[in-house]
Amino acid sequence: MRVYTKKLIISFIAIFLGLTVTACGSDTTATQTLTPNNSVIPELSNPDKVYVSGENYTITYGDMYQQVKINDGLTQLLTMVDSDLLSEYISAVTDEEITNRLNILVYGTDDLDEINDMDESDKADKEKEYYDGMYLLGYDKSNMDEYVRFLVAKENYAKSQIVNEANSEKSWYAGPKTIADYYDKNYDFDITTIKIRFLSLADANSVMRLFNLVSKDGELRLYTGDTPLSQVPNSSLNDTNTQVLSDEKILQTFIKLYNYIYSGYRTQISEDTTYEDLLTNPDLVISRGTLKKVNSNLDDFLYDTLGTYEDFINGNDDTMYYTYTPIEYSSNNDSCAYMILNLHKENKANVSDFDGNESDLVALIGRDIYDEIKQKIIDLDMDNNTFVQARMVELRENHNFSIYDYFIGKDYQSVSSDFESDEAGSDTIVASYDNTNITADQLLTFAMNRNAELYSVYGVQAQYVISQHYKDVYCSDEDETCEYDVLKNQSDEMLSHFNSYDSLEQQFNDSYYASYYTFEEYLYLAYGVRNKEEMIYKYYVKGTLQAYTIYDQIRYNDYDVLNRLMELIKPYYDNYFSLNVNHILIYIDRDEDGNPDDYAKFYDSLSNKIPYDQLIVDLEKAIKSYLEDDNKSMSDLIADYNKANRDDETWGKFKRFGLYLLTEKLGEKTYNNSVGKLEDSFINALIDLYKEYQLPENENKDYLLSSDLVETSYGVHLIQVEKGDTFEKPSAKFTMTYDSETGDPQYDELLVNSSDELSLNQLKVYADYRFYNIASTSGDLEAIYGLTEPKIPESVMDAINSYFSDLYDGLYVIGYLNNIVIDVLLSGDYVNEEPSYCNITEAGYTDRLQKIHDIYDYQIFVDLDKR
Repeated sequence: MRVYTKKLIISFIAIFLGLTVTACGSDTTATQTLTPNNSVIPELSNPDKVYVSGENYTITYGDMYQQVKINDGLTQLLTMVDSDLLSEYISAVTDEEITNRLNILVYGTDDLDEINDMDESDKADKEKEYYDGMYLLGYDKSNMDEYVRFLVAKENYAKSQIVNEANSEKSWYAGPKTIADYYDKNYDFDITTIKIRFLSLADANSVMRLFNLVSKDGELRLYTGDTPLSQVPNSSLNDTNTQVLSDEKILQTFIKLYNYIYSGYRTQISEDTTYEDLLTNPDLVISRGTLKKVNSNLDDFLYDTLGTYEDFINGNDDTMYYTYTPIEYSSNNDSCAYMILNLHKENKANVSDFDGNESDLVALIGRDIYDEIKQKIIDLDMDNNTFVQARMVELRENHNFSIYDYFIGKDYQSVSSDFESDEAGSDTIVASYDNTNITADQLLTFAMNRNAELYSVYGVQAQYVISQHYKDVYCSDEDETCEYDVLKNQSDEMLSHFNSYDSLEQQFNDSYYASYYTFEEYLYLAYGVRNKEEMIYKYYVKGTLQAYTIYDQIRYNDYDVLNRLMELIKPYYDNYFSLNVNHILIYIDRDEDGNPDDYAKFYDSLSNKIPYDQLIVDLEKAIKSYLEDDNKSMSDLIADYNKANRDDETWGKFKRFGLYLLTEKLGEKTYNNSVGKLEDSFINALIDLYKEYQLPENENKDYLLSSDLVETSYGVHLIQVEKGDTFEKPSAKFTMTYDSETGDPQYDELLVNSSDELSLNQLKVYADYRFYNIASTSGDLEAIYGLTEPKIPESVMDAINSYFSDLYDGLYVIGYLNNIVIDVLLSGDYVNEEPSYCNITEAGYTDRLQKIHDIYDYQIFVDLDKR
């Protein structure tokens, strides 16, 4: 049976059923529930003793244990097991391995030069993002080595299995037979070839005409007639007006073509260079792996279809070794044309039937290649996201690993699809291996000493949220006793939850996924709940009421958070633009991979920048002059540039230097949809162009061009903009309007504003308006808060939607709710009634809570502050 992880369950099934899944499934209760297979669930020795308590909550160790199980109980359990099973590997991990692996985790690379070259602010951001994320998992810098050492040990164990002869029958084994198979099917030597790249087929044909080169009868020939070649149709080419070229002349001809195309930036090759000397030219060496990524069809043609000059002239192969006419093999990254002459490629040893040992294979292919392929197979195995996990599953199986908790066992099926929990279960033992048992007490102790603070946040969430407004929403009739049993509550809102639950069950039963899971399994895997009661309480009720809790925080703190958001609004107002954007990119592609080279690195590599700078100035002038013709578009420019001759008076010198052009329509861009997606320099140029469009002399123009080229990491851009659909900048200025009959104000006085920028009072009104629209269907907000739906003028709402609404909605997230809960915990009592479960002091507990609060706060507001 195929088993998915919880995250996949949510993404597959929830999307399939058309559901919205919120991040509130992390809460659960300690309520004992029967398992689908009636197995016993391991329990704590002291589940009812109190860990933390406050005015509206009490969290027991049983509650904490459920939080552990629902959130990362399986991970904590496997860490306990694997740390023991891998003890020898863990002790063997070196400090250098830890440093290298940590650098990859933090910076994405272990190349120290690359790390040192990073912008200091980018490095700081990467470090903060990584260490903050790890802190929420229970690791800080004091125990980070422990985490990384364990990670490296698992990887080293998996690598050891790849070369372990006991696994010789496995497809991932890196033994002689596997290496021979890889060599036979996948290994290719670098090829030495004269590969000449043209911008287009028209470009290639114009160059061929320039050199009087024609293709006839499957050969490359030299045209020798008196009539200019451009005036001679192909049908008039014959043996009289064309000359057959010898192999030596063909080689010289390709050298001429190569020198002409690459004269601006590659070392020229002497026309009398010998074949042997050509083999030493690094510019003529191509890696098959590199070419395959760029254009697999061209790669196949170059390696598998064409022969080589060496084999042809030596009589070893009569396969054509060059292209006698320009060829096109288009791909996503490549629309160019090529002339190619293969010089040399290494002949591979015949190992198709190899069945020997390592020394036999080394004798055939060489030690260096053997070791290279062996490492390649190891790397390919390790690149598989599930490979290490699969080897750890096998290791645990070899040590008789068993799980006695049905729900944790169900989680483990996402790791090992064939796994089945112990049918009987256990009163106390969660898992076992060899002669070792892990009890519920031990699992809780291990997890709490790692991350008790966050578990307590999750544990308090539901209790606190539901305590605040349950009665308001689900017991609005003051004449009746409030029913807190969610399955017995008959309020209209609760009945709507029952209907939603029934609909969810019916949709699931009608879905494809019902053939893989029971509905109860789905509830657990997708939502972290074990039955209908928990689903209603922890998902529907809590999901309804958490918006109230967030609004309370905003409202009862006098909307203080809006002051922070006011600071974030300013760039959205100051930098406002709405423009339809088209641009031309001038870029370099020296490695011919179809993608722009890193422009800053290219520019820094120039020993003399002055000639290049002048070349770009000249190209900018030529482009702008071309576009002055109203009948010419940017697309026309690209087409004409690509097909122009290399000696073209206008475009020739730019093509000879190897400058490429492309154009792209970006559609309507605004500051809101550009920040974080376009590079800052490009955004700044759009801001300037928008301001330029405001000038009286430009307001009626169909389009504007950027006055200067704009540099990004891709190259330099000439930007063309037209007015966008929302070109007029929204203003928050508002003067009160009055009812013509009664003379009463038509809007809240707080909305009056003499400034174009939003005022704090306007944001307060919007905060009420937004909450009303979120929550009005779930409760009587006038009775609860005295709140009716505020009326907001259309012009003010336009300004709010342009500058503020996305920022404000960023508060209605689980991280902000967690910080509300942390404040509640910090004002409560740290009881820790059973210290054997947790050795964290009260000071340590509060310090870590505050740190988690700071992390969430940073993440929330940095995410909102997209500058």
